[in-house]
Formats: sequence, C-alpha cells, structure tokens
Amino acid sequence: MDIWFVIATLLAPVFAEYAKIRSKAERQFNFIAAAGVFFLVSIAFTASLFTNLVGASYIFGVYIFEFLGWLFLIVGAVWAVFSGLIK
Repeated sequence: MDIWFVIATLLAPVFAEYAKIRSKAERQFNFIAAAGVFFLVSIAFTASLFTNLVGASYIFGVYIFEFLGWLFLIVGAVWAVFSGLIK
C-alpha cells in the first residue's frame, strides 16, 4: 500500500464536493472517505514502532484494515455509480 493511494482516496470526496456531485451521493462518498481512513491505519501498522513492540503479529492489523479499506472502497464506488445511473 502506498501513501499516495491513501491521499488520493481521501481526496476523492473533496473533489466530488468541488464538482457538486457529492450532494447526490453523500453516503457513498462517506464510504470512500472511510476506506481512506482504513488504508491510513493499515499503513500505520507498518511503522517501525509497531514492528519493534509487537513483532510479527502486526501483519494481521495490516491485513484486516487493508481488507476493510478495499471493501468500503468497492462498496462506496459501486453504490455511487448505481445511484448516479438511477438519478
């Protein structure tokens, strides 16, 4: 996971607000922003503090939060596309 991907995921709702399309899909963009937060937490688990204190068990935190991030991102993106097509 790269920090630039996290920044892009967190900026997607901001750009949607500028494009005036966030009001049409408020909850969907909240899901996308939550995915960015989950990705940020998964990157935080790879910091050297966690690897020194916890050892190899930090990998589960990375996997869990990265999985939740991808799940929220996919659900939010697909939901936003379908709600945009319906409206």
